[in-house]
Amino acid sequence: MSNPFSGIPDPGTPPPMRRRVQPAPVQDALRAMRNALRAAMPKAQGALRRAQWAAKDELRRAQRYGDDLWRGAKRNPRTAGVLGGAVALTLVGAFALSASGAGRSLCPPASDRKTAPFLLLMDPVSPVPAGSAVEIHYDVCGLPPGTPYRGRVRLTPVKKGSAKPKPLMISFKDQVDGVATRREQELDLASTKPGTYTLELSVADSKGRERTRMQRVLVKVVRR
Repeated sequence: MSNPFSGIPDPGTPPPMRRRVQPAPVQDALRAMRNALRAAMPKAQGALRRAQWAAKDELRRAQRYGDDLWRGAKRNPRTAGVLGGAVALTLVGAFALSASGAGRSLCPPASDRKTAPFLLLMDPVSPVPAGSAVEIHYDVCGLPPGTPYRGRVRLTPVKKGSAKPKPLMISFKDQVDGVATRREQELDLASTKPGTYTLELSVADSKGRERTRMQRVLVKVVRR
């Protein structure tokens, strides 16, 4: 004789879990969204990094200008009030430029009648402590907006003798915003020892044209 209660589930037994199956169009849309986000992430990170570099660059310029105005005010106290207002306006303008992500390029002004030449400019680098990072501020001039370029930074010790020291080198990729584009690149010194080095910055455009800038850099001893 069959049990009349065999079709009724036991109250103490949890109900079976049902897996929610998403329709194929939903899965395709989610997969496409993940792929799009994954592809856009490097560009978003690069834009954020360039905005941070521009903000630091403009703030550094404003601080230097403020220091010059303050020294002028100490020599001529009567102009202290006017200089104080000028410092405030300078800082406000620097923060406004930083917020917009626009760096102040040092490229020469382009003429309407002539094509701007492809140039590479590099700011002088101050002595840096050993174990820190070198901040390289440079300008790429004369390339149309959106042009990609490849960059390379090489740091070579200046030593006399036949033995060639091993340089510290990094490579990077970017693209210009317009004919006057300012950028910043960092080079981690890691275990680099104090001394005099040759810093070489090279940039090559999509046509293979290369521009190079070099200067001497002093890596200082860290005093504690």
